[in-house]
Amino acid sequence: MINQNLPSPSAVPLLRTKLYPAHGEGAPLLERSALLERLQAASEQRLIVLSAPAGFGKSTVLSQWRRRLQAQGARVAWLSCDEADSEPPRFLQYLVAAIEAACPGFGSSASALLQGEVSWPLEAVIDAFLEDLREIPDSLYLMLDDFHRIRHPSLGQGARYLVERLPRNVRLVVSTRFQPRFLEEPPSLGAWSFWLKAEDLRLTRAETAAYFREIKRLALEEGELNQLYARTEGWVTALHLAALALPRQRDRAAFLAGLTGSERNIADYLAEDVVASLPEALQLFLDQTSVLDEFNAELCNALTGRHDGRDMLRRLQSEQLFVIPLDEQGDWFRYHHLFAEFLQGRLSRRGDSAPLLHAAARWCEGRDLADKSIKYALRARDYTFAAELLERQGARLIAGNRVYGILAILKDIPAVVIAEQPVFQIFYAWQLAFEQKFAESEALIEDVSTRLTQGRGKGMHFGLIELLAAAQVLKALVLLYQDKLEACLKVAGHWLAMVPQNQPVFRASLACVQAAAFALLGEFGEAAKAIAVARENLRQCESEYLHVMASLIEALICKEYGELERGRSLAEAARARVEQVFGRRSRVGGPLGLAYADLLYEQDRHGAILAELPLATTWRDVATPVELISRGKLVMARARFFAGAAEQGLEELDEWLASLQGPGYERVFALGMGCKVQFLLWLRRPNEAQRIYMQLERHLAALPIERYGDAHTALALSQARLALSERRVEKAQACLEACLARQGAEHQRDRRLRLSLLLSVAYWRKGNSERAFALLRSTLEEAWQCGYRRLFQDDALWLLPLWDAWSSAEPRRAAAWQGVAEMLREQCRRLAIDPEIFEENQDVSHREREILRLVAAGLSNRDIAQAVHLSEATIKWHLHNLFSKLGVRSRTQAVLKGKSLGLLSEA
Repeated sequence: MINQNLPSPSAVPLLRTKLYPAHGEGAPLLERSALLERLQAASEQRLIVLSAPAGFGKSTVLSQWRRRLQAQGARVAWLSCDEADSEPPRFLQYLVAAIEAACPGFGSSASALLQGEVSWPLEAVIDAFLEDLREIPDSLYLMLDDFHRIRHPSLGQGARYLVERLPRNVRLVVSTRFQPRFLEEPPSLGAWSFWLKAEDLRLTRAETAAYFREIKRLALEEGELNQLYARTEGWVTALHLAALALPRQRDRAAFLAGLTGSERNIADYLAEDVVASLPEALQLFLDQTSVLDEFNAELCNALTGRHDGRDMLRRLQSEQLFVIPLDEQGDWFRYHHLFAEFLQGRLSRRGDSAPLLHAAARWCEGRDLADKSIKYALRARDYTFAAELLERQGARLIAGNRVYGILAILKDIPAVVIAEQPVFQIFYAWQLAFEQKFAESEALIEDVSTRLTQGRGKGMHFGLIELLAAAQVLKALVLLYQDKLEACLKVAGHWLAMVPQNQPVFRASLACVQAAAFALLGEFGEAAKAIAVARENLRQCESEYLHVMASLIEALICKEYGELERGRSLAEAARARVEQVFGRRSRVGGPLGLAYADLLYEQDRHGAILAELPLATTWRDVATPVELISRGKLVMARARFFAGAAEQGLEELDEWLASLQGPGYERVFALGMGCKVQFLLWLRRPNEAQRIYMQLERHLAALPIERYGDAHTALALSQARLALSERRVEKAQACLEACLARQGAEHQRDRRLRLSLLLSVAYWRKGNSERAFALLRSTLEEAWQCGYRRLFQDDALWLLPLWDAWSSAEPRRAAAWQGVAEMLREQCRRLAIDPEIFEENQDVSHREREILRLVAAGLSNRDIAQAVHLSEATIKWHLHNLFSKLGVRSRTQAVLKGKSLGLLSEA
C-alpha cells in the first residue's frame, strides 16, 4: 500500500513543449523499420520499455512509433520527463495534461484531487487517475520519454501500482537509461511487458550504411563503413559525432583508424552526458576497471581493492553504463569499445595504469587464464614475467589456438626486447607467418632454433623445448601454405620421428600437417594414415583445436572420395564442438566453415552458411590456408551466379582471381579459371571463354599432372565444355576419356563423376545414344546416392538436351528422375537461358564461327579465304550454311544475330 500523502502541487505553470517529442517535424531521421515492426507486434502488451545507455536513439524510435500509431488513428499521449517534475503531484499533473492533449476533457477526477486543498494519499490520486483512464473509450498509448529523469523514493512503488491496475485499453510506453527496478521486483511483470534493450537498439550494419547515405549524405567506401561500424558497435550517437567530424578530415582513413573514445566530440559527450553526474566512487571504479578487456566481480575486486564488485556490476547494468554481458550467467562483462577508451583516457590523467595491469596479470595467472595474464603483463611492460609465462604455457596456448591476442600485442614490443627473449622470437615468428611474411618467419625460426640448440641463449628447460618443437610445427605450416609440399612433408616427418611419444599434442599437430600436405599431393591413402596417427595421439591429450583441424582435413578427404554425407556429418559435429568450446563467431570456426560450405554447396544446402563466408574468407593467414579460402570464394561466386545474379558472380570471381598472382597460388588459380570458363559459356560468351581456357592451358603447361591432378581435371572439363559448345564432339570425347582414364583410384570419385557426366553428353552428340544413356544412368545413380545435386544443375546447359532425348527414348526410366529434369530447367530459367535457342548456337560449327568473326571484322570472301587457307568457293558454301542456320539473308544480319547469340563479342 502507498500511504504517503501528497503536498499541494506547485503553482509553476506546465510547459506545453514537454507534451510533444523534441524532434522537429520533418527533420531527417533514419527510419528504424525493423524496430517499429517489433513494437507494432508487441502493441497489445500492457508495458513496453526501451532501456539503453545514452545516445542509443530511444527517443527517436518512440517518436517514429508515435507518428505511425497516429497515422493508424490511435490516440497517443507524450511526456518528456524532467527531473524538476519528480514530485508525485507535479508528475501526475503532467500525466493528466499529456493525456488531455490527446483526449480532450480527460482528467476530471484526478485533477479535482490534485488541485484541492486536501493532501491526498498517492494511492488515492492514482486510483482517481485510473478511473479517468477507464472512461477513455478507445485505445491509448501513454509514452514517457526519459523516464529515468523522474527521481523520487515512491516512484517505483507508485509505478508498479499503476501498471498492475492499468485498464485493458491503455498501454504504458517508457524509454529510460536505467533498468526500472519495479520490473525486477517480485512478482514479475514479465508476462505484461515487452522490453527492447541496447542490443536491440543498436543500428545494424545496413542501417549504418543507410544513415550515412540517406541522412548524412556522406559517401563511405565499404572498408570505411566496416571500420566505423566495428568501432561504434551501432551506437548511433557515436556515428552522428563521427559524421560531424568526417567532412573536416583531410585524411579520412587516418581519422577512422584512430577513432577512439578520446576523440574530442565523443569524449565531450560521454563526460558531460554520462559520467559527470555519477558518484565519485562509481567514476573511480569505471576508470580502474577500464584497463580490462573483460571482467567479473572477483577480478574487479582484485584491481580496485573493494569487496563489493558484484554490487557495483549490478549497478553498472542497472544504470546502463555501456556494459555488455558476455555470458548467459551474467558473470563476465566488457565495456563498449569507445566507452572503455574514453575511461582509459581519464585514467591516464590520474596516473600510471601499470599497477592495475599487474594486478590483472597476477589474478589471471592464479586462475589458469594464461593468455589473458600474458596480455596484461605485456601491456604493463613487465616483459620478464610475460616471457616466463609464455615459456611455461606457450605450447598449450598454441595447441588451443589461443594466441591471436598475444600476437597482436607482440607487434608493439620494441625489437631489442624481442631479441633478448627467445620465446618472444618464437611467437614473433608466428606473427610474421600470420602476416604472410613467410620468408622472414622461416628465417627467424631457423635463427632461434640454432641459437637454442647450440646453447647461445639462456639454458633450456622443458617449456622452452616444447616451444622449439612448436616452432617446427609452424615451419611445416609455412611450407604447407606456400604449396612447398615436399619440403613440408620432410620437416613434419623429421620432427614426428624425433618428438617422443609422451608429447601427443605435437605429434598430433605434425600428423595433421602431414595429412593436409599428402591430400594436396593427391596421396589420399597416406593422408588417411596421417589422420589416424593424429587421432591416436589426440586420445592422449586435450586439444579441442586439433580435434577440429583433424575433422576439417577428414571432411576435405571425404569430398574427394565423393562421401558428401559423411563429410558433412564430420563438419557439423566439429562446428558444434567449436561453438561450445570457442564460441559461435570464433576464428577457429572460420576454416571449418569454408570446408563445410564446399560440401553443402554440392548438396545444394548452402543457403544458410553463405552469410558466414565473407568473414571467414578475410582471415587469410597461416591458420587459414589459401586452399580453404578458395573453396569459400568459389562457393560464394557460384551461389551468386547460379542464383541468377550472373554478372555479379563473375565479378566476384574476377576479384578473387586478381588476388592470386605469384607462386603458391597455382592450384587455386587454375580451379578459379576453370570456373570462369564455365560461367562465360553460360553467358554465351564463347570467345572470352576460349581466351580464358588458353590462358589456363598455358598456366598448367609447366605444372606436373601427378601433383596437380585436380587442376588438370578442371582444364579437361573446361576444354570439353568449350568443344561441346562448338560442336567439336570428337575433341570433347577424347579429352574427357583421356582424363577419366587417369582417375581410377578410390579417392578420385568426385572427379570421375564430373567427367562421366559430360562424357555422356559427348557420346550422345556423336550419335552413340545407347552408350550415352547407359553412362548417364550409372553416373546419375551413383552421384545422387552420394548426395550430389549442384553437379547436375551447374552443367544443366549441356545436360538438358541429353535429358530430353533420354526421356523420349526411355520414358519409364527417365520418369523416375523427373525431379532432376525440373532442377535442370529451373537452373536455365534462373539465368534466362532458352535451351532451344542455345542449341541454335551450338549448331554453328567451329569453322563457321571463325568465318563469322572474320566477316564481322570487315573482310571480303577473298580475304577470308586467304586467312583460313581455303578456296573462295568453300567460303561461300560455309556462309550459305551459316545464313541458313541463323535464319538471315545478309552479312550484316549474320553479324547482328551472331552477337545476340554470343557467337561474337560486343567489342
